[in-house]
Amino acid sequence: MKKILSILVLFLFFSVNAQMLKGGVSEDYIPKGFFGSWGVISKLNSSNNPTLFNYESRDVWMLSGYGNKLILENLESGARSEITVKDKSVDGKTLKFEREKIVKENGKKVVYKETVSFVLYGNNFSGTDDFVVERYDSDDKFVKKDSAKYVISGVRISGTNP
Repeated sequence: MKKILSILVLFLFFSVNAQMLKGGVSEDYIPKGFFGSWGVISKLNSSNNPTLFNYESRDVWMLSGYGNKLILENLESGARSEITVKDKSVDGKTLKFEREKIVKENGKKVVYKETVSFVLYGNNFSGTDDFVVERYDSDDKFVKKDSAKYVISGVRISGTNP
């Protein structure tokens, strides 16, 4: 009985400094107006190595998601990406996200970074996509950085009108 009482007293003293954690997922991270199918045009605006990046692309995207997860699917190529959106939309029409992918090419590290910002205007959106490719040697020492800035515009094909 003394053991049980001692353990309870110890728990009381150790839990005095504990803080309550609150958490949850908000549906406001991704404005609902972005969900649906979009015809998207990307045009290269500037680059330090224009031969590495596509000058222009035309794609069909399907945007969906839940909570702070954005799911982007390219219906033509079959590519799919699930992105965690960290910046909550304040105005209900802005979508910002970053993503990073690290791969090994010929035993050397290559880091692909992308920062995207879109603003929704009814059945259209526009924005920018900043793309960076960092290359490292076999000892993980930085070698080269190539970057490009794209101007993006999208037109709704189907989905809910905001």
